[in-house]
Amino acid sequence: MNIQAYLKETRKIIGVGPNFKAFRAQKGITHEEDPFLFIKSPQSLTVETDIYLPPQLTEFICEVEMAVIIGQEARNIAEEDVASIVAGYAIANDITASAHFDTGRFKMFDQMTPIGQMVSNADPHQVDLEMWVNGNLIQKDNTVNLLFSSNWLISHISRMTTLCKGDIILTGTPSNPMTCQIGDVVEMKSPQLGNHHFTIHKEL
Repeated sequence: MNIQAYLKETRKIIGVGPNFKAFRAQKGITHEEDPFLFIKSPQSLTVETDIYLPPQLTEFICEVEMAVIIGQEARNIAEEDVASIVAGYAIANDITASAHFDTGRFKMFDQMTPIGQMVSNADPHQVDLEMWVNGNLIQKDNTVNLLFSSNWLISHISRMTTLCKGDIILTGTPSNPMTCQIGDVVEMKSPQLGNHHFTIHKEL
């Protein structure tokens, strides 16, 4: 399915902090009551295979994730009804400007959410995700290993804010996200969602 029609309507991207069980263990996170959430701007989205990051970014972490694209407006939706408001799923990368954690700008830059094409018939609870950088396998996991499932997350988020058509939920990254550099080639692979790649450039 063509994701572009939905991206034109995206109002917000909501990301989830460490959610894969192995990544949480890697970071020593033990609480399981409530996920860490953050918001990115629609301008961070790109389907291009060349991305251009601002020159002030000296360090950035690449993280493969499953993105959920919302297909219709929803508020206070029950977990068992979430599938009815989902347009589809896509492979994506949640790039983090690691040098800007202290300033709060670590998720704010343009082109920091590369995303692939949308698949409407995937089972979100059985999606394989891999990230390769310069030909080397860096991350690998399956969404069955998420602590908070995508359906639970969407229901949970809808109790805080209205979800609109085109909104995107990033569901979390596997362990071992990688600090990347200008010139790196990042490949995201999934048998269920398809593949997408991008090369990182410095914005002129």
